[in-house]
Amino acid sequence: MKNRQGSYKKVLIAEGLLGPHRDTLIKSVNALIQKELTPFETCSLYILLFLRIRHPKNWLQKKSGITISTNDKKILDFIPIEFHLNPWEQDKLKGLTLLDLFTNYNLKGIPLAVNRTMINWHQGLWSIALLTHIPGPRELLKMQVNNTRCVTMTIDPEEIDKLVLSSRDPLSFVLHDLHHADMFFNNKESLKGQLGFYTLVEKIYDEPLLKQTLKSDRQFKTEFDYVVSDMNAYVIHLFKCFKSAFIRTDEENQSELFPQILQWWQMPPLARESAFKLNTPEFNSDHEEHLKNFFENSREIYL
Repeated sequence: MKNRQGSYKKVLIAEGLLGPHRDTLIKSVNALIQKELTPFETCSLYILLFLRIRHPKNWLQKKSGITISTNDKKILDFIPIEFHLNPWEQDKLKGLTLLDLFTNYNLKGIPLAVNRTMINWHQGLWSIALLTHIPGPRELLKMQVNNTRCVTMTIDPEEIDKLVLSSRDPLSFVLHDLHHADMFFNNKESLKGQLGFYTLVEKIYDEPLLKQTLKSDRQFKTEFDYVVSDMNAYVIHLFKCFKSAFIRTDEENQSELFPQILQWWQMPPLARESAFKLNTPEFNSDHEEHLKNFFENSREIYL
């Protein structure tokens, strides 16, 4: 793993390490989902469950602040007994709430963006949906249009010690979602453009020509789905990647789907001209501003 400011490996806990903990994981997850906990509490304990496998001796690192006073329940009062906390952990967690952990402690190897997401989720400032299934691209797009990101926990006993989608272990998968939530919500100016872009895409998703292209061109569908559901960034960067997918498929199929998209969006002349110059040497700051304004204002127009 890289430092707490940066990214982390896709696989934090190899299947070979998860396997010996399979029974404990199944019992702990079952106990967790049966408790009457908030989604924030459930996700927090899920992270701790797997983090303790990854770093059994030092997952909770030195205090970086003063323990805050809240009305939250203390961790030791509701953490499932199936977690089998050792004496060191019981001593470290004594008197602490989950908010204390994300506010004043370092969880080893967890990026700060995750702490930030958990704090904002707890405070009700960011809308996070806790799922136990992997949402499809359209489902995730709709959530983003509604100013929501999701976090998916693996709870299926048959999958609990496997890589999710053959790429990430359950801990890494949750952290990946939480990191995306930070990229979505943390910059208010960036969020406004993203919301406009996702709203526009959702409005044209069922256009027959677009649906047919998504059905017939596998590479285009992969690129399209990635941009609209698994990429959170400054809107001009989003649109650059979006346009690239259309230009490739238009060239290969001798079609004009990209111009059609702009027409469906009723993009005004200056923004339209800027859209055609995007990804070319002629694109400049004025063009960027025209596109940025178009996307930022589109959510209000369509709502």
